[in-house]
Amino acid sequence: MADTSWKEAIPQVYAGVIVDADAPGLSQPFTYSVPPELASSVCLGACVAVPFSGRELVGYIVDLSEDAPDLDSIKPISAVVSEACALAPPLIGLAKWMSDYYLAPLAHSTRAIVPEVMSATVSTLVRLVDPALVSPNSPNQRKIVEMLASLGGEADSDSLKVRLRVDGFAAALRQLRNRGAVEIARTLELPKARSLTVRALEMTDLEGMPEPDDLAVRAPKQGAILQELSDSGDAIRQSELLRKVGSSSSPAKALVDKGMARKVNIKVRRRAYKLPDTMDTSVLDPTPGQAEALRIIREGEGPHTTLIYGVTSSGKTEVYLRAIQDVLENGGTCISLVPEISLTTHLMDAYIRRFGDQIAILHSRLSSGERHDEWRRIESGEAKVVLGPRSAVFAPVRNLGLVVVDEEHEPSYKQEHSPRYNARQAAEERARAEGASVILGSATPSVETYHRALSGEIRLVNMDTRVDDRPMPTVRVVDQRVEFEQGRMSIFSQPLHESIADRLSRKEQVILFVNRRGFASFILCRSCGYTAQCPNCAVSLTLHAGTRTLQCHHCDETMPAPDVCPTCGGVHIKQFGIGTERVEGEVYKEFPDARVIRMDSDTMGRKGAHEKCLSAFRDGRADILVGTQMVAKGLDFPNVTLVGVISADTSLHLPDFRAAERTFQLLTQVSGRAGRGAAPGEVVVQTFSPEHYAIEAAAKQDYRLFYDQEIAFREELQYPPFSRFINVLSSDPMADYAESRLKEFADKLRFRVSDDVTILGPAAAPLSRLKGLYRYHLLVKSPLGSAEELRSAVHQLYMEIPPAVRNGMILDVDPQSML
Repeated sequence: MADTSWKEAIPQVYAGVIVDADAPGLSQPFTYSVPPELASSVCLGACVAVPFSGRELVGYIVDLSEDAPDLDSIKPISAVVSEACALAPPLIGLAKWMSDYYLAPLAHSTRAIVPEVMSATVSTLVRLVDPALVSPNSPNQRKIVEMLASLGGEADSDSLKVRLRVDGFAAALRQLRNRGAVEIARTLELPKARSLTVRALEMTDLEGMPEPDDLAVRAPKQGAILQELSDSGDAIRQSELLRKVGSSSSPAKALVDKGMARKVNIKVRRRAYKLPDTMDTSVLDPTPGQAEALRIIREGEGPHTTLIYGVTSSGKTEVYLRAIQDVLENGGTCISLVPEISLTTHLMDAYIRRFGDQIAILHSRLSSGERHDEWRRIESGEAKVVLGPRSAVFAPVRNLGLVVVDEEHEPSYKQEHSPRYNARQAAEERARAEGASVILGSATPSVETYHRALSGEIRLVNMDTRVDDRPMPTVRVVDQRVEFEQGRMSIFSQPLHESIADRLSRKEQVILFVNRRGFASFILCRSCGYTAQCPNCAVSLTLHAGTRTLQCHHCDETMPAPDVCPTCGGVHIKQFGIGTERVEGEVYKEFPDARVIRMDSDTMGRKGAHEKCLSAFRDGRADILVGTQMVAKGLDFPNVTLVGVISADTSLHLPDFRAAERTFQLLTQVSGRAGRGAAPGEVVVQTFSPEHYAIEAAAKQDYRLFYDQEIAFREELQYPPFSRFINVLSSDPMADYAESRLKEFADKLRFRVSDDVTILGPAAAPLSRLKGLYRYHLLVKSPLGSAEELRSAVHQLYMEIPPAVRNGMILDVDPQSML
């Protein structure tokens, strides 16, 4: 049963409700009256069903008041959906902050916080009544009726819309209802995930009954069951009990018939993880670097934010664990964020061994039931430490004492759909509101965060040596231009090939990093120059050799790979570029005895795939791990002594001012996977740009060298951290409209902002077409002191645009990608 002790007594009669609906032009929350019969069950954060624009929708109460609003008519709340999860008051505040800062609808912020599997929905069922009443002049009405007939006469409105894909669907459906051709019914759908209840047995009062030992003589299985129940003292799931004693259900039934046991229903937890056989109770002395980090984190009164800049394998995770333990001992709770699910898997073992069942795991690869049960454990206070990626920042913990943001520089902390929040920033805001501290950790901090630390805005901890004074790996930069001049066209340069062979002979492990999945980046006809392009996006299709298909990694368009050129009929089609699939194939070709694991989004789609692959590699059941960014950070394999970077140039020349920073971070992070055990590590970096400052600094593993050059570049151009950006994106099937709409927006905005605001564009976005839509963007740059004023001006102008025109426009505050 969830702990609802934070719920308030409700004398109020009016509720402000955030309705889960996209309502362009309308300002949420909406006001509803609280009927007397619901007064005792209504509270801040409660999920409710409300009438909205002629239909029933779900919403969340964010305000309660006895003051009657100045409105002509106020509709009452229809019902309280007690089965759905409620929003704790701190999360209501966070939703409002996200909506305000990131210029997103309040409904979107609420939607981001509440897990989909635990939110109620309203479904609309369309039922065919009389096909003869269709208007003869409406093709759309005819299509709807024909589709309904083919589906047995009824269908959910949303699925019907997706199947038909016709413009004016809503209008046609409304006309059909008015003509009596169809009827529409709306029903409240309760959350998809519920508590799991199972049949169990418990022992009754045995006064006057035989003892289990005596019973075991006459009926061994009955005696064994009774003994287990006696030892437990609690009800035991029947299937588990029978399996444990090796019995059928007949002895259990006999015990129930005799009145010695009774059947009961109990709730069973669906475990998101297994507890280890032994817990990590040993406490080693911290290294000098760890001790100093903990001293800085612990000193002073009140909450604060600390950046731990620690080289790879310097022991940052142990600092996190000890800081979390401090908070737990003082009665607080903690949230620990990681940028990707794969890192959740990696850190989970360390956290569980330290904190056991106090840990809750939250991520999208959990089953609906597992996610439900973990959320309820957090809500009730049973779980006190939450580990997970971006969305775990919304975990319903109470008495929050600490938020840890590991790999704080990672762009995956930024959500790419509304609300476009950065979890790192949301974590700091939540901590500020709840009086908690924040630890940001990275071997390659973002330029903005490190600048904050140097300026004294946040604390700075330097951990510049590895645990046990292990040496940093040596880095060799291979100039691929020289390799090509000398006639070596292999994926593996001579130095990398020799190093792989050497490690395999010594029974050590190798990681090969490729920043692209698939077999080849594109195919090219050498006779006429044809390349296979995605029909929906302005990108080449990627070849996947295993399935002989071409695939777009943006919209998932897939087609068979041609054997002859579809334009000229030529047979001289060649693959260009390098992907994980091709590297895997080359490894098998060059090192046929090597055992290889490939990790990319193509191979890691199934639940548990990350854990299975990482466990196999950790246990030495593979020699070489080929992977994309998911192998570049956070992983700790002591037997890995070589990391090969197949091409360091993939991200270096992207049209994004953060391209150099991303490249430096990626190379430094993946280099840190080598030499984490007793044997020293080596990194071989293959590149066509060895003189670039990001690659030179990564080769020297010198963050400050990179930072000093990058911050000078940022200051000269007044890029973040010396300014704030808002990227306004316009997408439309018509390129001219996408551009002209944005040009009009820019012209009006120039009259509303001060002279120190710079407006660049509109211009075609680097990825100029995506999923069939042409894309133009407008970059608005303001000094730090004008950032709030700029957000207000941009949002006000945006809201003045008619909703039909506004559809297809995106406001991205503090964008992490300019593509």
